[in-house]
Amino acid sequence: MKLNVFDSHVHTNYSHDAHSTLDEVCAYARDHGVMGLAFTDHYECDIPDQRRGFPQVLEEIPRLQEQHKGWLRITKGVELGQPQLFPEVAEELLVRGDLDFVLGSIHSLSPGADICDINFNDPSVQVSAVLEQYFRACYDLALWGRFDVMAHLGYPERYIWGKYRIPVDFTPYEDIIHETLKTLVETGKGLEVNTSGYRQGLGKTIPVLRIIRDYYQLGGRVVTLGSDAHQAADLAADFDVAMDILTGVGFRYFAFYRQRQPVMLKLI
Repeated sequence: MKLNVFDSHVHTNYSHDAHSTLDEVCAYARDHGVMGLAFTDHYECDIPDQRRGFPQVLEEIPRLQEQHKGWLRITKGVELGQPQLFPEVAEELLVRGDLDFVLGSIHSLSPGADICDINFNDPSVQVSAVLEQYFRACYDLALWGRFDVMAHLGYPERYIWGKYRIPVDFTPYEDIIHETLKTLVETGKGLEVNTSGYRQGLGKTIPVLRIIRDYYQLGGRVVTLGSDAHQAADLAADFDVAMDILTGVGFRYFAFYRQRQPVMLKLI
């Protein structure tokens, strides 16, 4: 039984790269004692085919909220990719006003070119250049600010090390990471602790402990937990590890969002 566990980063087959239906995810949550989840399917602002699930997915959620009322909290979310590059596309969704939760994400450094598709074994690919461009994009995203929580800060490492086993050193980017975190804190934005790294060869959370600690030391107190599940069986995976990390840093609460406002839950 996973008491007080709310997964704020969940994909369904409305996302181009996910497999489980809304109902399958809810059934898994019921069977495994998860108290709540935010459906956050992809809305990639630079790729029309990767936002095709909206608004249909949002229109299905009220049925599930009614069906599972009393034991499972279900909220309407979105993972908004590259919105700072295409703010007018992002606004087409945000203007609806019926979202509970908006994750801000950087997946692509140029339109349609997801970092996950880069061959980091290619000698022409400079890892340092990718990381520099990525962290600058995250800073620009923080400045744009029309989201609630920044997702998986450090995303490229999931592939550079997790897939290609190329060591990653974030030291050269510490200043811009720090400025990004500072901007999040100053504007009241949260930081996601994403556990997908444990399932994808990284062996740690995204962001890494040093970044989580920096956010806390800057005064940040709003953290969400996200499995980044692309199939029902990954729902709330490794949350016990993430919770231990957060309590070790000093956090006493984590959050989920309802009507774009954080609701705090005690860490267990």
